[in-house]
Amino acid sequence: MTNVLAPETGAATRPTVLLVDDESAILDTLSLQLRRDHKVLVAGSGAEALRLLASSGPVAAVISDLRMPEMDGVELLRRVQLEYPDTTRVLHTAQSDLSAAIAAINDGGVYRYLAKPVPTDELRSTVQEAVELHGRSTADRQLLDKTLKTSLQALFGCLQLASPLAFARAGRIRTLVSELCHEMQLDALWEIEVAAMASQLGAVTLPPTVLAKLDKGLPCTEEEQAMVDGMPGVAVQLLKNIPMLEDVIQIVRGLGLNPPPHPSPLAETAVDVIRTAIDFETLESRGLEVESAITVLECRDHSALHVLSALRKVKGCVQVKEKVRGLRVVDLETGMRVAEDIVATNGLVLIGRGMIVTELLLDRLNNFARMIEIIEPVLAVPGARRY
Repeated sequence: MTNVLAPETGAATRPTVLLVDDESAILDTLSLQLRRDHKVLVAGSGAEALRLLASSGPVAAVISDLRMPEMDGVELLRRVQLEYPDTTRVLHTAQSDLSAAIAAINDGGVYRYLAKPVPTDELRSTVQEAVELHGRSTADRQLLDKTLKTSLQALFGCLQLASPLAFARAGRIRTLVSELCHEMQLDALWEIEVAAMASQLGAVTLPPTVLAKLDKGLPCTEEEQAMVDGMPGVAVQLLKNIPMLEDVIQIVRGLGLNPPPHPSPLAETAVDVIRTAIDFETLESRGLEVESAITVLECRDHSALHVLSALRKVKGCVQVKEKVRGLRVVDLETGMRVAEDIVATNGLVLIGRGMIVTELLLDRLNNFARMIEIIEPVLAVPGARRY
């Protein structure tokens, strides 16, 4: 029983209100009282009201009966509060249910109640006040959105000016995070993408030599890595005074040295996605092929395997039959086959892919290791036959 009872003329300029009641006679009466000044939508149940809101978009106010089968008015308006927080919520109830209506108001889910039968003047004035409250809430949110957008643009603009390398890296990480979120069908995409960019804001505190290493995916010294690990903490300090970023800040904190003790499910998943994207970006910048980079991540302790599964789909990279392992040089054994070039930190290729590990090759690598740092882990396939 979904209807639009307002006349067509001038409806586009009138605020929209939704009436919900399981008695059609009451809906007809309320509609007649309100349609002079409002575009009126009606629904005969809570479920029907939610479907109507989803198809027509948010409305200025919802006026709902309290006692309805399957979903009562309090539950409906609670759902509206969660999904359409700017929509003003009013209960229309019998005198015997006033205690429940007052409790709903005290809980913050309802703006006001109307006792049946409600006089026309009281109905119109209450609905008008509800519509005006919606207008103020919408204006406040738009102002906050504009402030938020401007603040973030300024912050990321500073990152771009201070470190074009870091800004470009942040953009690559954000793009991969977006692709992973779509593949995993995650909500709150905006918050996760902003957190991905924000995770790199701390790069403004890093020396140029460390930034260059990050851009090329090269290993850092212990002191340099401590600086890199501190980047999320710097970002939190930069973001903490910007409104509406509570979820973003919790995600960024989860990437740092002092994660929140009880993160939300959203933050936990977002941290796994962003950390995976950062680690993959590092390995790819080092020159590893997609399959090799994903394999290295799969071999690491505490890897988010569900995110890596999505990463394989995003990159169109199926699991290979041979089990490739990511190892330290000292863990290589004779008979293994090198799956990816073994490279020094200066870019020199020490051992080419496809080579079988022999005693002579191990001695050569050990000699190199005494003179130059080797990028680890190295990738090898176990169980290859010896030559």
